[in-house]
Parts: sequence; C-alpha cells; structure tokens
Amino acid sequence: MSQEQTVQFERATIVGPGLLGASLGMTLREKNIAKEIFVHLRDEKKIEDCKNSGWCDHAETSLEKAVEKSDLVVVCTPVDAILVQLRLVSQWASPGALVTDVGSLKEEICLVADKVFGESQCTFVGSHPMSGSEKEGILYASPDLFEGKKCILTPTDRTDPRTLAEIKGMWKRMGMTVSEMNARNHDEMVSWISHLPHLTACALINTIGSNAGEGINMCGNGLKDTTRIASGNPEMWKQILCGNKQNLIKSVEELINHLEVIKKKLEAVEQDHVLEILKLAKNNRDQLSD
Repeated sequence: MSQEQTVQFERATIVGPGLLGASLGMTLREKNIAKEIFVHLRDEKKIEDCKNSGWCDHAETSLEKAVEKSDLVVVCTPVDAILVQLRLVSQWASPGALVTDVGSLKEEICLVADKVFGESQCTFVGSHPMSGSEKEGILYASPDLFEGKKCILTPTDRTDPRTLAEIKGMWKRMGMTVSEMNARNHDEMVSWISHLPHLTACALINTIGSNAGEGINMCGNGLKDTTRIASGNPEMWKQILCGNKQNLIKSVEELINHLEVIKKKLEAVEQDHVLEILKLAKNNRDQLSD
C-alpha cells in the first residue's frame, strides 16, 4: 500500500459537521486518511442525515462519547464554541489523541489550548484552513473544498512536534499548502486579507441597497462578485469581526484613508492621479494567486 493510501488515523471525530466539518469528513473518507469517522452534533434530527451521508460512520449528541476513543479530533464550530469545547475535549479525548480546530481566529484559542492541554494527556495544534464558501451547512459540503487551498498552523512554544507533524501531514494529504505562523501574527494578517474584505462587502452592499432602489436589480456580475461574501452567516461573522476588533479597526481606518484620497482626487478632477490609483489596484489584484 502506498504512503498516500495508508490510514493515518484509526478514528477521527468531527465536532460540528457544517460546511467545513462535513467537507472534512468527506475528504478524510475519500483520501483514506481516517478508517472510521465519528461526528458530534447538537441536533438529534440530523443524526440520520449524517449516517446516510456515505462518509459518517457514527453520529453522537454527546461530546464525551463522540471523542472518547478517537485518535484525531477536529473542532469545526464557531470560534466562541471552540473555546468551550476545547476545555471539554481536553478532558474526554483518549490519551495521546491529536486535537485541532478550524477557527479563523487563533490567538485566544491557542492561549486557552496551551492551558487546558498542558494538563491533558492529549495534544493540540491550531489550524486555519483558508477555504470555505458564503454557503453554509452540510448540504453544500464537498470533498474538493480544501484542494489547492492554503492552511495556516499556529504552533506555540508548548506544541508537541509530533502533533504538529501529524496535523501538517493530514492537511497536505487533503491537497492543501501548509504554512506555520505565530497566532498573534495570524490574527493581524487575516484582519487584512479576510475580515476587512468581508466587512467592506457588507458596507458596500448596504450602501447600494439603501440608495439604488429598484436599480439594484439591474446590476451585473461585478457587484455580485464584489459582494458575494456578504452572504456569509451573520452570527458567525459577528463573532469573528468582534473577536478581532483591535486588528480590524486599524484595517478599517486604512481603508477609509484610501477612500478619502480617491474622493479628493475626484473632487479636484485629477485624472492622472485617479489613473495611477486604478493602475496600482490592477497590479495588486493581478498578483493574487488563483
């Protein structure tokens, strides 16, 4: 059997089978990374849906039962819930189990994890797979969600090297490019490349929605593409934006400065300067990887 086909984990538990969690389960199954896949969910009505999914072997509403015999646990819930669940998982997961998460904020998660897993027989390393969709829920899950995307790991001074290597290997087998970063630097970076774009998309569509009237229905793909991410889960994004408020406020202030410059150049009809702004924007956008 080749290295890629070798089972890495005997049993994996996914806590929270939403878009990311269910996609993760599908990928663990498709890539033969985990032999057995358990799921923890809160809604009993969704248990049969998970069991009939083709990738889930067992679904539990009890977190303790879901994680107690797994050698991999991935927490895929919103950030606020992750902080609570890590404390419980650290108590209930099997000795030697590897634990990670998919939270888009890492500093507070890693601080909590260092404390609770320092007193535990299992180990943790933070993960942030930079993949997703404005859609949500298991119905939109896909085993291709992670392919070709980037994943950031946020080890600390207390991170077990074996755990780091194993989790890195898992994400790589899913087709992701994996890098490592300090948790504080991670949160500052994502305020620019993820959180500011989301907030900007929300402000843009709200501005247009309040002023364009029925004309909003005449828009082309430009507006739809620019504001697509504003369709993301409001409750989840409230947690993310407020949780990263200090970094995000700096990003918003910088965006306002750029808009003020453009406004002044338009007022002064400085066409050459407007052209330079547009050229710089095109150059920056063209450098983004697909």
